[in-house]
Amino acid sequence: MKRLAFFIPFQGCGRRCVYCDQRAITGVSSGMATPEEVRSIAGRQVLPVEICFFGGSFAKIEPGLMERYIEALTLAPEGSRVTFSSYPGDFEGERGALAIETLKKYPIGTIELGIPSLDPAVLRQCNRDDDPEKIKNSIEALRSAGFHIGAQTMIGLPGQTFESAVRDLETIASLMTGTSDASSPGRVNSCALPVKPLALNPNATWDLRIYPCLVLRGTELESLYRSGKYAPLALEEAIRQAGTLLRVASSLGFSAIRVGLLESDSLRRSVVAGPHHPAFGELALSEKLALELAAQDIPWKIGSGKISQLTGHGGRGLRRLAELAGIAPEAARKLLTVR
Repeated sequence: MKRLAFFIPFQGCGRRCVYCDQRAITGVSSGMATPEEVRSIAGRQVLPVEICFFGGSFAKIEPGLMERYIEALTLAPEGSRVTFSSYPGDFEGERGALAIETLKKYPIGTIELGIPSLDPAVLRQCNRDDDPEKIKNSIEALRSAGFHIGAQTMIGLPGQTFESAVRDLETIASLMTGTSDASSPGRVNSCALPVKPLALNPNATWDLRIYPCLVLRGTELESLYRSGKYAPLALEEAIRQAGTLLRVASSLGFSAIRVGLLESDSLRRSVVAGPHHPAFGELALSEKLALELAAQDIPWKIGSGKISQLTGHGGRGLRRLAELAGIAPEAARKLLTVR
């Protein structure tokens, strides 16, 4: 289904996260699409579309305005739907219940929840609401109402450890499926899974986006970075963390729809420091594949469609596989069996 993406930078946001510059990330420097413009574009479509609202906290904007945006569906072809991102706490309490009742009247595709962390200390350092219970209550309310939920999570945040990022993902998965919280995993490194991955409904998949924390110009995080109070992840470490997290996510029933921010001129100009790479997602996939192969018996069996994940970007995935196996890259190449 074709996606029509509309960005509403900072709309509905109650506070500014230390790492956030939505205008640099989305490339929308001023203004945003009005409900009338969305309706006009939706009305010109021939086939069903997914109308997406990203960049703000959609469920927190003024209720009447939110409905005016959603009602663009009335002009779109039958079978169209709306997907949007929102702060998870927006669905908690009385106001959250009202938003859920409103949304139940419309065909909603996915509600993507921005959950950078569930660690109160990390949330506090990021200038987020530091009560993870609100996040958990919101996920439970949305799940109970039958909505398809996605999660947007992060690595490399101030005060965040990789172990906590994995625990967060397990907890989010347990909340989305209504199971009890995951057992705390053992020590997690760049080539290991949690000790007890959750057994989820094999028919359930939950969208996941993983973003590395970048230092963007003009943010509070830039000040912390320049004063020496924050050190971003190095690129290779971020790739390893993201690749491992992808492997964990797969075991939990998540479908990773994006890893890394969408590359744009505005983003490139705004990055001061941090693990920025235009092909970050592909590099993370190469890490995931190397980890998976290293866990197999030799010779390693690989589908022909995945060879490029090992050989692309200077053979980074192959070198990583060789490193994990303790052999030379050429020796590793000879141990691959393409199927």
